[in-house]
Amino acid sequence: MTLPQMKPLPASVWIIDDDQSMRWVLEKTLSNNGYDVTAFESGSVALARFKRSPFEERPDLIITDVRMPGINGFELLKQIKHVSPQTPIIVMTAYTDLETTVQAFHDGAFEYLPKPFDIDDALQLVARACETPPGADNAENRPGGLADVGDWESSLKMWAQQQLAQGETRILKKAARTFEKILLECALEATRGRKQDAAKLLGWGRNTLTRKLKELG
Repeated sequence: MTLPQMKPLPASVWIIDDDQSMRWVLEKTLSNNGYDVTAFESGSVALARFKRSPFEERPDLIITDVRMPGINGFELLKQIKHVSPQTPIIVMTAYTDLETTVQAFHDGAFEYLPKPFDIDDALQLVARACETPPGADNAENRPGGLADVGDWESSLKMWAQQQLAQGETRILKKAARTFEKILLECALEATRGRKQDAAKLLGWGRNTLTRKLKELG
């Protein structure tokens, strides 16, 4: 006897955003494309639901806004990754800056999606996230705990395109300042706060490092 083939269950996606119109657009679009969608207007409610859900009832993907009342998107990202490192999370926000992009990847985001976005691009990203084996594209499983070069360049390009589209004329200065700040923080972390050793790692003199600390403070 030949058993009937089981139809694969649709991927489950949680959308977390306090903007009702954004929730509706994403929920409608993803549902129409075969996803099992649950929407939340609060990060706190979504986190509580996630923690009490058994493993098999947790979503295959989470899409969260950054700026929300109560628990913001980054705090939600950290707490969910602490409970379930393999769950992919896409972080979206209209408040785009390079430091926010880097923080999203540093905290373990699968990808960063700036608003406003093209719905077809969002669908492609969701499909990629749901098709990726658990943990395979997670920042925590990469060397150094960071996104790989390809992801980093892609996010930088996305940020730059949006800044230029908005008429930003100081993009190079903003990017350079953020890069210097991140490099300085990483060097100090790597040397446990020893400024002289951090300066050597960066190829700076001690006076240069002291000056940069004041400038970037």
